[in-house]
Amino acid sequence: MEGEPMPDALISPTLQLQTNVSESPAPSLSPSSKLDEGYSDDTRSQADKDLGSDNGMALPNWVLALSEAGRAELAYSLLRSLRTSSIVAVVDRLNPRLHMDPVVKLPPEITFEIFSYLEPRTLLDATLASRSWRDRILDSGLWRFLYANEGWRTNLPAIRAFEEEQFEPVSPQTRKSRLRQPEPDLGEPRQKKRVPPTWLDSRSGKRQHSTVFGGPVPEPDDEGDHHMTDENDRTPDSFDDSDLSMPNSLSVPSSPLCPPLQSSLLLRYPNGNAQINWTHLYKQRRRLEANWHQGRYTNFQLPDPSYPDEAHSECVYAIQFEGNWLVSGSRDKTVRVWNLTTKRLRHAPLEGHAKSVLCLQFDPSPKEDIIISGSSDKTVIIWKFSTGEMIHQIEKAHADSVLNLKFDKRFLVTCSKDRSVKVWNRRDLLPNSDDYPQMSRGTGATYPSYIIDLKEVSPSMIEAGIANDQIKALKPYSLLMTVQGHAAAVNAMQIHGDDIVTASGDRMIKVWNIRTGACTKTLMGHEKGIACVEFDSRRIISGSNDNTVRVYDHASGAEVACLRAHSNLVRTLQAGFGDPPGADEILRQEAQAVENEFFAAQESGQGVDLGRREQRRRHGYRGNTNGSRDPRDITALGAKIPPGGGGSNWARIVSGSYDETIVIWHKDGDGKWTQAHQLRQHEAVTNAACDNLSQVARTTVAAQAQQLQAQQLQATQQGIQIMMANAHGPNAHGPNATPAQAGPANHHNQAQATPVLANATLPNPLPAHHHHHHVHPRRPAVVPHSTARVFKLQFDARKIICASVDPRIVGWDFANEDEEIIEACPFFQGL
Repeated sequence: MEGEPMPDALISPTLQLQTNVSESPAPSLSPSSKLDEGYSDDTRSQADKDLGSDNGMALPNWVLALSEAGRAELAYSLLRSLRTSSIVAVVDRLNPRLHMDPVVKLPPEITFEIFSYLEPRTLLDATLASRSWRDRILDSGLWRFLYANEGWRTNLPAIRAFEEEQFEPVSPQTRKSRLRQPEPDLGEPRQKKRVPPTWLDSRSGKRQHSTVFGGPVPEPDDEGDHHMTDENDRTPDSFDDSDLSMPNSLSVPSSPLCPPLQSSLLLRYPNGNAQINWTHLYKQRRRLEANWHQGRYTNFQLPDPSYPDEAHSECVYAIQFEGNWLVSGSRDKTVRVWNLTTKRLRHAPLEGHAKSVLCLQFDPSPKEDIIISGSSDKTVIIWKFSTGEMIHQIEKAHADSVLNLKFDKRFLVTCSKDRSVKVWNRRDLLPNSDDYPQMSRGTGATYPSYIIDLKEVSPSMIEAGIANDQIKALKPYSLLMTVQGHAAAVNAMQIHGDDIVTASGDRMIKVWNIRTGACTKTLMGHEKGIACVEFDSRRIISGSNDNTVRVYDHASGAEVACLRAHSNLVRTLQAGFGDPPGADEILRQEAQAVENEFFAAQESGQGVDLGRREQRRRHGYRGNTNGSRDPRDITALGAKIPPGGGGSNWARIVSGSYDETIVIWHKDGDGKWTQAHQLRQHEAVTNAACDNLSQVARTTVAAQAQQLQAQQLQATQQGIQIMMANAHGPNAHGPNATPAQAGPANHHNQAQATPVLANATLPNPLPAHHHHHHVHPRRPAVVPHSTARVFKLQFDARKIICASVDPRIVGWDFANEDEEIIEACPFFQGL
């Protein structure tokens, strides 16, 4: 029927588009003639407008009136009517609208913030999306942020010095001559490319083990690369990709990241500036931490096995290392300075003490250039680090052996077997100085007669006295105060800011104010004397003769962890918790969440309480206090840190004991401390010596070591059997005596193994040493004394170094001879 419009359903798609373009209204102004008045309510972005202005055919009004589903059906019908080549052309024109890259659309500041919340492996997988993604993700600033967020510290002065050294000025002509080629695919979708055959091979069942950044793990060799085993006694080949580079608390995909990231330590810019590549630095630190968790290391010793004459002649009681230098103090009365690169002495031993050197600290910086050592001869000596020259000696610093000392730029603090703690100044000190003592009566602190009570003298009189030369400055290393409050020898101490933390054989830890001498806090919990203590301003970590390592909250004094693995006195320890930025608030929230769980368990009638642990054991439950958040394990409320002490996933504690072992503690996925690895000094000595020998010699040394261990084990078993057989006889040391307490040992070993620690076990002290070779006929037979008791250890980001009864100092290097890790290690600091 002519004149009647056809229904929409009967009009073919092709006929519907055959309309006059002039039906659409003409714009009133061309884009170029529109005025920009500084305001717009157009919700479309400029990019969307650009995509829309594709010179396409204007649609008639009846098409626009259709629903979106109707227009989609119409478009599909149209596309089906076209040839394949025409469809491809349409798709190409639509591609920019179908592939909108948020990395290109968003500002770098926004993508930086988004990427900072992602896991490193996810980020590295995302670099494969496009070149624009790779450029944004591999931004050095992003990885610097991620590095700090892991709780790792860096040696910023070393980084700045390295960047300045690598700076290369570029002339304007050279700068202009450089080709500037823009990225061809920036903002555009990339065409799919074939992956390298090595990538496909790596994803097959025979792929190599890789680190978190995809680099292959070298096959273990028998020359110095010694893998440790855990409780499951796994062989080096039994681990899988999921445990290669991350602690147990982090999840790792089973497939390695490929292709591996190619990067270098330095980034150069066209203007000649050089900056550290934080992406590469993060990668190497992650690989180094993986070696710690997997127990991959090489051993070394001081001195180098080729120079045995440089070794101490008796056991080593004290060590400290910093940078390329290590200083040790020994029972042979000497202090020695070692070069850690050459493994040799820097200069002749420092001689001046009349008895054993028990403690020391040094600062090799040119501004300080100092070593301070304390001895059982009751003296403290200050040496010049660079030359070994004796600068000053404090005679009779204490009434008994100086067991420990610490100093900062302001003060030197010493503690002694005489139960006292003393504070000395390190610079000329006037009464108007902020570091001058503030007398506090009734606190247990006493002051020399030359110390002025600032409360009784007006500031104007002090100023006048100084001006008239009536009040003279105290010379360096003058005694400022003596603090007494412990009931036994003060075995260890730390200073941090204005806090002094001391540990004593009376089983107590005390916190003192360094300016007033007032005791601000007393911590209890150990069942026997305390041998060592560490303090990081948030936590106090201690080791004791009750064979435990305990962690306390400094703010509240609450015990938040108790670690049990050693079978004898824990003589030395060091802890690194790796707190990320803003840790105080994070720790507070975690601690509050644990308390809320405790109260919720109480309200639900689970029977949890804060009674004594002995009472809990009577009810059939023995708490797990190594960081468990089970309400039954909570020992105190009000702590500012959660059970275990908090910290990052990379936190670790390293403890050394008289049981001849060094234990490395790591956290598991639940935040509880677990014994990750156990090291032995005598094994490290053997491994270090083997590195300098031929293969035949190595085999011989290993066989001799095994034979010696078998003989020691047999002697120990025989001694125990004889002791059991003679158990009915009188026991001069009481029923609880240990084999080491049962009687004297060989005179030579007994002299070397003489413990420096005073009053480590207050109720059951070690018996006096006998200087003869005869055993009392009524006493049990003697088990030979240990020759590997650990006296002191220290670790940094790369290594552990240990001093023991053996005159040789040994170390475990977790860089594991990896050249890239070794190159980056000077810029790392501990946790």
